[in-house]
Amino acid sequence: MRLIRYLTVCMWLLFAIAVFCKYETDILYARSTVSGIKIHDLEGDAFRKQQLNAKLVGKMVQKLHGRAQGEVSDAIAATMLMGHFYPEKLYTQAPLVEHFKRALWEESQRAYRAVWGDLECFPVKAQEVFYENSWMAPRGNSGERRHEGCDLFGASGQPGHDPIVSITDGIVEQSGWLPLGGYRIGIRSPGGGYFYYAHLDSYEREFQKGDTITAGQILGFMGNTGYGPEGTRGQFAVHLHLGIYIETPNHPELSVNPYWVLRYLETAM
Repeated sequence: MRLIRYLTVCMWLLFAIAVFCKYETDILYARSTVSGIKIHDLEGDAFRKQQLNAKLVGKMVQKLHGRAQGEVSDAIAATMLMGHFYPEKLYTQAPLVEHFKRALWEESQRAYRAVWGDLECFPVKAQEVFYENSWMAPRGNSGERRHEGCDLFGASGQPGHDPIVSITDGIVEQSGWLPLGGYRIGIRSPGGGYFYYAHLDSYEREFQKGDTITAGQILGFMGNTGYGPEGTRGQFAVHLHLGIYIETPNHPELSVNPYWVLRYLETAM
């Protein structure tokens, strides 16, 4: 009987030690992960790529469904930081990051909320939409320009056919013609993200700077305008160019990859 009690105590003791070691290992891992990250890393390529993966996006949709977008963006911030911007595991809380580097965590929250905090709608209303991760791909014959966005194509391929809607609530900051962007509209979301919709065939109505926009509101229709003086059409296939930008201390318009935002919205919808 004494032997059994002794073995039982030993087993419980070993179990407690194992739990303690696991806890301490997690803390050490978190410290080593976060300690090497600087605030200016949020202006670097690793952050701008928003390098998620399909498996993680699926977990995000499953675990974060129904939560406020602020909670979603904070979970993504924790996940990206804990994964050195290339995460495999979803972190729904970030107490370790918050305690180890408070300033980094607050700046990360602000940056990720600008990108992820106000998302509500996929930008194209069509039965089939095609897009790929072409962010920062070379543009033009010289290759000097880079693609600061993601191109979405509708199955119809017809200008003026597929409605383009606002991903977020927000305020119109820019509207009208750009030589490269054609008819475009830029909307600043409540969290500070700038969402840029380009190559529209036409607008749903005449928008003015300062107009209030509601997520899901039709902005215009997919087209192929741009690459010339106002009214130029047909220089490329019909598509929507979506860009996402945030403001940082050193960059008034820092381009962020929209691809995984689109994947998340497409899956969540």
